[in-house]
Amino acid sequence: MEIYSLISYTAILLGAITFIAGLLCIKSVKGYLVPIFILASVSLVTDVLCLILSSNNINIIFIYRGYTIVEFIVLSFFYNFFFRKYFRSNYFLLPIPLFLIIAFVDYKKNGIMNMDNFATSTESIILSLYALGSFLFVMRKLIFNNLLSEPFFWINSGVLFYFSGNLLVYVFSNYLVSSGLYNDSHIWSITPILSIFFNILLSIGFWKTRAI
Repeated sequence: MEIYSLISYTAILLGAITFIAGLLCIKSVKGYLVPIFILASVSLVTDVLCLILSSNNINIIFIYRGYTIVEFIVLSFFYNFFFRKYFRSNYFLLPIPLFLIIAFVDYKKNGIMNMDNFATSTESIILSLYALGSFLFVMRKLIFNNLLSEPFFWINSGVLFYFSGNLLVYVFSNYLVSSGLYNDSHIWSITPILSIFFNILLSIGFWKTRAI
């Protein structure tokens, strides 16, 4: 658990660095980057709040349930804003009502104090498909001269890496809890490790805006 705590604190620290990177580049944070800055802000507030509550032995899963909904909506707008100059990108917003229904069904089935594995699994699948489809579109249309210099490349890489990596953990989360493997820090270290890399990629994305 010491290893898990260390990794978790590192993930929170990287979340703070991501927010600071966005703040330092705030003049360049426009268009499709605005939802990412909102996500970084909400994520940092959520992490700090959860840290305070968990230190007082308060169940924090209900907070993450709310964060999952905000995260999915904000990232859907990220793709909507990016692709709007290439095609009718409102299609990225169509799954939001369906996702809200799934989140509600998840709440009714698992309760507010249990892991929202239905909602998080659905979120991971949809956002992973968005990220893969985005890379396919960008490469086929050759819309960038230098892909590595574009903020979108780094942010989209972060989305793909984080959500595809977490998918199996989300799918089997309640099983892990019921089987007693919840306390296995090796298993639950996967999510904060992925969060560390996610925040690093988002920070690079913010920093790349300085060259635009």
